[in-house]
Amino acid sequence: MTTNETRPIFAALSADDAENQLTEIESLCMNCYAKGQTRLLLTHIPYYKDVILSSFECDSCHSKNNDIQPAQRIESYGISINVHIINTKDLNRQFVKSSDGTVRIKELDFEQAPHGENGLLTTIEGFLDSITENINKTIKQIEETIDETHKNSKENSTDDNDKQNISEFEQQKQKLYEFIKRVESCKTLSQTFHFELDDPSGNSFIENPNAPHRDEQMKIKKYRRTSEQNTYLGIDEETTENESTLEKSDDIKDEVLIFHTNCPSCNLPCDTNMKVTQIPYFKEIIVMATTCDVCGHKSNEVKSGTGVAPEGIRYRLIMNDSIDLNRDVLVSETSSLSIPDFDFELSSSRSIGGRFTTIEGLLTTLKSQLASVIMPFSCGDSQNPNNDKNIMKSFINDISAVLAGEKFVTIVLDDPAGNCYLQNICAPEPDPQLIVEHYQRTDEQDDLLGLKDMNVENYTDS
Repeated sequence: MTTNETRPIFAALSADDAENQLTEIESLCMNCYAKGQTRLLLTHIPYYKDVILSSFECDSCHSKNNDIQPAQRIESYGISINVHIINTKDLNRQFVKSSDGTVRIKELDFEQAPHGENGLLTTIEGFLDSITENINKTIKQIEETIDETHKNSKENSTDDNDKQNISEFEQQKQKLYEFIKRVESCKTLSQTFHFELDDPSGNSFIENPNAPHRDEQMKIKKYRRTSEQNTYLGIDEETTENESTLEKSDDIKDEVLIFHTNCPSCNLPCDTNMKVTQIPYFKEIIVMATTCDVCGHKSNEVKSGTGVAPEGIRYRLIMNDSIDLNRDVLVSETSSLSIPDFDFELSSSRSIGGRFTTIEGLLTTLKSQLASVIMPFSCGDSQNPNNDKNIMKSFINDISAVLAGEKFVTIVLDDPAGNCYLQNICAPEPDPQLIVEHYQRTDEQDDLLGLKDMNVENYTDS
């Protein structure tokens, strides 16, 4: 009797099924050119994305190497994450640095640019240890060079150039020893420091130990890439316009458009249906639905059909009855969701973004995503058994209480692009439970939305 059990390609990491998730490949060792073994593990990191972990080992020369690569596309925006390290708990934060990421420590005047570096999965403390280890290797090389220079000087007559070279090497060695002391002072927290991870591909990540709650010590900024960064990532900036399908805008509203794409799950060809519709007392939206006949994957997405609004918009709903769970809500990709009662905030994300649903559907989606999370950062040397799982369980219980109508909270939906929506059940009259605020965007928000790069006046002359 055989059973065909389907499982996702990028499954959550499980200790009970770790061996079955591994793939071993015979590979060529680039050190001794003998045959070695490469192990691949395809897994999912919660609050981040699918990744490919690879580990190589050669039995002949004992050469080892490991790497981590994102299994998803390059993000639309680059990302900069800055964490203020103030205690030992912060040193245990794990982080993922892609091969395009740059690490900076301002207090040390230190920067590690990518330049062909492999992806990295480690803790902040482990990264500081690697800095010290690499500098010690450099010091050892300098000492060997000094010894060799001394040896040559004894065999031959010593000249002024040899003495000058030895003096310069000694100065370099002393500066490296001083830098190691500064690194150790950060490791022992004699001084606090800022750990910054900058990645133009948007595929790097630093753990939030308070998840799903907000991390007050972490600042995350998304930014638009420069032309140089796009060239470095191999992104073609040429834009093509296809006006033939957009000329008859009136006809589009009355029909369902079908275009071919690839399934995000199995990558086989499938169809995506698109329809333009109108939300009462709001604006036009574009609804897209994808169904794969091969693997059965289904997904839907909602986008604004009117572009970026002149002002940002913020909805604040004060719930006082379970009927509020039935309110319609549109969460765009640029909007953020927060529940101040639970100290919870979710920034712009595709996990719940691009969705037209109800408050109940939104909270149910949030709960199901968090309930299915297996926390890989809640084990190992950086484990904090008193926090990780208990915080997550407590938060899920709070969401369940709201869905059951036992708790009433305040929900804040904020979108600098002005494309989110929360239903006013008293429309067209004002809703006493719903506060709607229009605001002027900051320069940083305009930059993130790409408005600073747009020329909307006399653009035909530029």
